[in-house]
Amino acid sequence: MCSDAEARAPMEAAPGVVVHPGQDRDLAVEHWLCCASPEPQEARQAWRDEEVPLLRCGILFTAVSLPGYLIHSVAGSTEPAEVDAFLAQALEGGPVIASGGLRRYWALVPPSAVDGWTDPASECLAPGTFLGVPPIHRRTHQPGLSYWSVAMDSPAVLCSTGLVSRLSRMGQTRHRAQLEREGA
Repeated sequence: MCSDAEARAPMEAAPGVVVHPGQDRDLAVEHWLCCASPEPQEARQAWRDEEVPLLRCGILFTAVSLPGYLIHSVAGSTEPAEVDAFLAQALEGGPVIASGGLRRYWALVPPSAVDGWTDPASECLAPGTFLGVPPIHRRTHQPGLSYWSVAMDSPAVLCSTGLVSRLSRMGQTRHRAQLEREGA
């Protein structure tokens, strides 16, 4: 598997080989995500203005809202770059949005995930709920700004619901163990 930088680097194509540079993939992802906006043109403009438009959950995707302390417990770190790398591996590249203060992470999952979601430590957003989605190119932590902890690399490629649930359960277990060690 190559790194994100390697995947986005220019390359020389052989005759007949179609190459989709990162910028083309980003545009495809942006177009797909805009389909979840009641006002697609306004969403695009918001991203150009470095703002965070609200997209509707329930048709193309929904999101599982995970508390930062659970993610940090299972990742074994609060360092954004380390947590991002952990999430990319644990969720097999599935897209994750992090809040600017790293207090919450949203794993994008198929809309069907809401059916039967029972994890008490996380919330699967109901259809019609709005989620703030940062600009596609914002992929590194900047204090106060939400960003793509794990970038959405292709349209409609989402996190596995099972992996997100497993990650949450692991975080709960590790967090409880940490509290016990600290005597809380």
